[in-house]
Amino acid sequence: MQDTYRPIRNLALHFGFKSVLNTTRVGDGYLNQSYYGNIGNITSGESQTIAKPFLPHIGEDWTFLKNHELFIDISENVHTYAESGFKLSNSPFAVTQDAYNNSRNSIRPETAWTYAIGYRYHDRLLNASVYAYRTNFNNRLQQISSGPAVNPVSTVANVGGVTMNGIDAALTITPLRNLAITNSISYNHAVYDNNMTDSDGTHLTRGQQVVNYPRFMYKARLSYDWRALSFYIDGNYVGQRNYSYDGDYRVPGYWLSNLGLQWHVKKTTDTGPRLGGFLRGLTLSFNLTNLTNTRYIATMGENGNPMTASSALLTSPC
Repeated sequence: MQDTYRPIRNLALHFGFKSVLNTTRVGDGYLNQSYYGNIGNITSGESQTIAKPFLPHIGEDWTFLKNHELFIDISENVHTYAESGFKLSNSPFAVTQDAYNNSRNSIRPETAWTYAIGYRYHDRLLNASVYAYRTNFNNRLQQISSGPAVNPVSTVANVGGVTMNGIDAALTITPLRNLAITNSISYNHAVYDNNMTDSDGTHLTRGQQVVNYPRFMYKARLSYDWRALSFYIDGNYVGQRNYSYDGDYRVPGYWLSNLGLQWHVKKTTDTGPRLGGFLRGLTLSFNLTNLTNTRYIATMGENGNPMTASSALLTSPC
């Protein structure tokens, strides 16, 4: 439920809330013993319910000068428990029955408050925006692994709070008609609020960057449209990421360069006879990715993340 109130013409105030009632229930699943080994039963016949009747959202959009806009957003959200296959996510059900029994009393729904403020500018020559935010997560669920990276032992644990502060900025310049130059940069400082404790003792995770999240990302793109053709070339940078929770093993950052060509056979805005109307919106694309043949690690944490580098065999971290 949401409503918008305009006290003056160039100011919009948004107020609303949403309600969540969700039950996740798992049944019997197949466990490939030839791959996982004899590890016992996987979670079955269990359920978790989340009830959040009031999750508020407050926003503001203020056009204080021509082409200049200031916006503010405050909201609370909750993350429902995911339906998941064995070891495929940080769902509390994606583990063995014994691991679930050990963690079920500490499992709580993950909630987050987000506070954001931003500025936008747009005209014929350029579009610019800057966006700053802070998110406070509570009861963050994380998948923790140990043993070999190919088939580790995984548990899902409540690691407490996470504080995330970040800023995103983007600038698009159009010096010529149909020619666009875009640059965007992102900084994300997301750290654990607490140290973590397991059977090996207390780990100094407080203040460490959240696993699998880079702090810096950058993207630049040059694009040009000519009649039904579109061309682009871009470069992307992803900064280093923590693979272990205590930060003693990090995956290095990498650059990627790509280019592409698109042929819009019939744009959705094209008019004409009905013949060939079924082609409207059809686009043929030719893309070359990773032009410099960079060796890099893309996806991380598919099998969870180890607490420390010494608790896993790191020959294949992804």
